[in-house]
Amino acid sequence: MTSSFPPRSQLPPGITIPRVPALGTSWYERGFPYWARRAGAVLLLCVAVAIYAAVIAGAVRAAGPPGSAGFGAVLVAEIAFSAVTGVFAFRHLWHLGITGRSASGSPRGASGTGAGLLLFQAGAAGAAMLAASVLLSAGFVLASLALWLVPVPPAERRARDLVAARLRQYHADRSRPHRKHGRRSA
Repeated sequence: MTSSFPPRSQLPPGITIPRVPALGTSWYERGFPYWARRAGAVLLLCVAVAIYAAVIAGAVRAAGPPGSAGFGAVLVAEIAFSAVTGVFAFRHLWHLGITGRSASGSPRGASGTGAGLLLFQAGAAGAAMLAASVLLSAGFVLASLALWLVPVPPAERRARDLVAARLRQYHADRSRPHRKHGRRSA
C-alpha cells in the first residue's frame, strides 16, 4: 500500500506533508523515528492490555470461585461485551482515521470533558469506578492495539492518499499545455 514518494527535499513547492497523530510527519519516510514511535505505541498498549487483563481477572475472581455460576457469568459477559465494543471501537477508529471525521460528522478532536475526573475519587468507590471503567473499556484498548498493528494505520493511509493526490494534481497541472494570453484568432 505504501507508495513511493520523492524525498522531502524534492517535493514540489506548495506540497506539504500532513501531520498524523502520534506519528507526526515521520510516516513520510518510514525511517527509524517512525518505527520507534509505532513500536512505542504498541508496547504501551500491550502494557495497558496486561493491566486490563489483571483488573478484569480480579473482577471475575471476585464474582466467585472458578467454575461457579457467578464466575462463568461475569467471564462470559466480559468477553462478549469486550468483543462487541472492540469491534465497534475498531470500526469507529478506522473510519475516523480514514476520513478525519467521526461517524456522526463532528470534526476530529471534539470530545467530552470531565470523564477523567472520575478516577480521582477516593477509597473503595474510586477502586470500584476504576474496575468498572476497565471492564467497560477493554474492547477499546484492544481495538487501539489492533489499529497500531495494521501495516498502514488509517490516519497514515489518509495522509498518504492526500499527498499522492496533491502530487498527481501538481504533475497534471504541469503537463497541460499553456495557452498564450491576449492573442485571439480572427
